[in-house]
Amino acid sequence: MRTMADTQKFLEVALEAVKRAEPIFLKSFGNASGVEIKKDVVGSEVSGADKEIEQLLTSAISSAFPDHGIVGEEGASKSGSLYMWYFDPIDGTTNHIRGLHHCSISVALWDAHGPLVGIVSDPVNKVCFTATRGGGAFKNGRPIHVSKTTVLAKSIGALGWNWKDGRSRNVLLDTIVKHTYRFRVFSGSALEICFVASGVLDFFVSISLHIWDMAAAILILTEAGGAVTEQKGGDVTAQSTTIVGTNGKLHGDLLSALK
Repeated sequence: MRTMADTQKFLEVALEAVKRAEPIFLKSFGNASGVEIKKDVVGSEVSGADKEIEQLLTSAISSAFPDHGIVGEEGASKSGSLYMWYFDPIDGTTNHIRGLHHCSISVALWDAHGPLVGIVSDPVNKVCFTATRGGGAFKNGRPIHVSKTTVLAKSIGALGWNWKDGRSRNVLLDTIVKHTYRFRVFSGSALEICFVASGVLDFFVSISLHIWDMAAAILILTEAGGAVTEQKGGDVTAQSTTIVGTNGKLHGDLLSALK
């Protein structure tokens, strides 16, 4: 049976690995050398730093918890039974290689009940968001909470989509423009969700995500008092590709608007 001490150890080991990865992240920030385009995803860039950070994280977690499973954006894969780690070595690779200050390292641990540990580190801005299930959410060690906005028409959020799917993108844009006050597109979902968790934004909607994009951040958001579902209102799972994250107060109204 898992204890709070076990969960804390999971967090500490993962945090140590992330801290070791941060110098690699910073050294390669704004450097486009060695960038490749993934053959199976047109327009999706991957850098040498992506691969190096994922290898570091994989090695650290495998050494500490050899029976845990691992899934990484850049191909890391190791089957496991009870626990599964999800890595996004650089969330926002395009921003990272161009020197845009919106990119992060995302590490999450899930069990059969969903996310258990979440870390989203923004080394460029010296910010690290963390959460454990039932333990609250933190930014650089200080508790964070969602915003108090209660009216959708006064809300400000962020959006994400598949740039190749113009129809779905346009439907989403039309809905958000009609029902909210303002929106932003930063192209880095982990930090965008954390912005909702810390009260900087009121909502985040994406219609094209992978589990590693959101695995850590959704725990940080729920532990900060927010709500997270799929676009149709169902629970987020490892197979989900859509997400609606809000401060909780706006969730029902936003889901209704998105129908």
